[in-house]
Amino acid sequence: IQIPGLDANTDVTLHARTRVNKKCFYESYSHYKVPASGILDLEKQPSIGGSYIGVEPMGFLWSMEGKADREEDIVRLIHKDVTVPQNIDLKVYVGLWDREPRNKLVAETTIQRMYMAPGVKRIDVRENGLVATLFLPKGKKPFPGVITLFGGYPGLIESKAALLASNGFAALGLAYYGTEDLPKKLTHTLDLEYFKNAVKFMTSHEYVSGSVGIVAICRGGSIALAMAACLKDIRCVVAVNNGLLNFMSDIKYKNELWPAFPLNLVPQKNLELRKYFKIPPGEKIENNPSFFPFHARKDISYLFIGGMDDRCMPNEMYLTEIQRLLEKAAHQDYVITRYPKVGHLLEYPYAVHTSHSFQHGHPFNFTLAWGGHKVEHCKAQEESWIKQLEFLRSRL
Repeated sequence: IQIPGLDANTDVTLHARTRVNKKCFYESYSHYKVPASGILDLEKQPSIGGSYIGVEPMGFLWSMEGKADREEDIVRLIHKDVTVPQNIDLKVYVGLWDREPRNKLVAETTIQRMYMAPGVKRIDVRENGLVATLFLPKGKKPFPGVITLFGGYPGLIESKAALLASNGFAALGLAYYGTEDLPKKLTHTLDLEYFKNAVKFMTSHEYVSGSVGIVAICRGGSIALAMAACLKDIRCVVAVNNGLLNFMSDIKYKNELWPAFPLNLVPQKNLELRKYFKIPPGEKIENNPSFFPFHARKDISYLFIGGMDDRCMPNEMYLTEIQRLLEKAAHQDYVITRYPKVGHLLEYPYAVHTSHSFQHGHPFNFTLAWGGHKVEHCKAQEESWIKQLEFLRSRL
């Protein structure tokens, strides 16, 4: 982004803002010294203050923070309608200001973040009980197939599937609770037959080339491990800040049942969920009734990504246990990546960092802590996204 026509050697403030709903918006502000050319180039000039410091071409985007009159009205910045771009208003003011514009407005525009590349097709899927959306890339079929699963956020979130399709994958964004005819609550029992139907849908689709990959985070990550342990036609799994034990709701498949790990939550502000995943001393995690034996599937490749400041998942313990289990099983194809100072909500590049947010619905209805240091977290989103794409391409 370049901003020409500014007065040389003056101080300016760049203000970015996007609205989520009527009550909540996100914004950032950054301070710059205009060079002698009078052109502010975000790829060359460093921010000297505000929401971020240094040369950060997309800093105005990932550094945005949520605002609302009430804290419980600050919701996560998730772009839900991927068929239309996300609008971000950019304004440049003379002088340096903090939080509220006080000086002369000298430039403004609206930029658009696209989630679907030109030529990507979006198809609603409502068959065999599925609530999903299929995204197909432009080009000659077939394409490697991927299923995306989100965490404790209800409904159908399409952004990651749309981005994957924009990178050459046939991607199915799959909902599993909180919308249409699916279980209404996060705590309702899930049946793996539903997820088996999703795998069958993909592997039988003319645009999909063979077995599929799964990209999942948090609760979706624990479901992905259940799928890996029980279902056919899964070639690889990308699990980001995943639950190693089943939690929040029971999962069943045929005659087997994995009970939800008992968390016994005590409601409080900025609750750190990771503190409740306590294994009795001396007990091996693979003997817990809430554990899925994913490690026994040597035909499935795994990429585990963990933020070491995740306040939701006990990643230090989980990643250590994952490595022990895979080594014990003599598994030949897995990657474990740890990111210091990175929190739970690790998403695609330039997604905002959210350290905490109000989590609606049973068993929460209070604020959860997600963790992470803003700069390190957002840098890890850029790096880990590339790792995920490379992993999926090499295995699928």
